This record gives sequence, structure tokens and C-alpha cells, in this order.
Amino acid sequence: MSDESLKCIELELHSKCSSFGSVEKITMFSKNPDGVVIVKFSQPTAASEAVRSLDGTKWGKESRRVIATFWDGVTDYSVREEEKDREENEKRHEEFGEWLDNQDLPEEFRLQVEIE
Repeated sequence: MSDESLKCIELELHSKCSSFGSVEKITMFSKNPDGVVIVKFSQPTAASEAVRSLDGTKWGKESRRVIATFWDGVTDYSVREEEKDREENEKRHEEFGEWLDNQDLPEEFRLQVEIE
């Protein structure tokens, strides 16, 4: 989804949620396939009203069903790119290994191998 599309969704969501009370912050998890969004309200009563009113409604062009609940403050809805993370870790380890190999160490710290 493009940044422009996400901004439009955020503005539409802000407009809708503002009818329940003052919106402090909207956090969109754009890589989450479930379309997770966290809306923080200034007043708990506004959040309660939003959950009650929005849960089960349809949203957007695709008429996706909204599941509105209270966020526990802990759950991380981020979606990590595991393959990319793995490749970055491998690259970092290789670079560190090369750095270690290129260190000018005193003789007593150098690897010594005896073959019998």
C-alpha cells in the first residue's frame, strides 16, 4: 500500500474517531495483513464509545469488517521481514569476522594450531 493511500486512510480514520472524542495519536501497522490500527483517545470514555460503535461495522472500499477492541498496551502488531533480518544478521556477522581476522594481535593472543 502506498504512503498516499495510508495517509488517506489515516485521515479518514481520524475524522471518524474524532466524533467520539479527542484523538491523541493514530498508529498504523501497514505491513500487518490484518490492517491493525491503534487509536489513542484523550478520554477513556471516548475509547469506550469508539469500540462500542465501530466493532462489527464495515470499513473501506473492500468493506472489511472492523474488530474494535481495547489494546492491552503490550502486544506488538509489527510484522518483521524475517528473510531480510536474517540476511542483515549474516552480513553483520561476516563483517565482524573479517574485522577480527584483520586485527594485528600480539603473538600470545593469536590462534595457534598444532597438528600431530
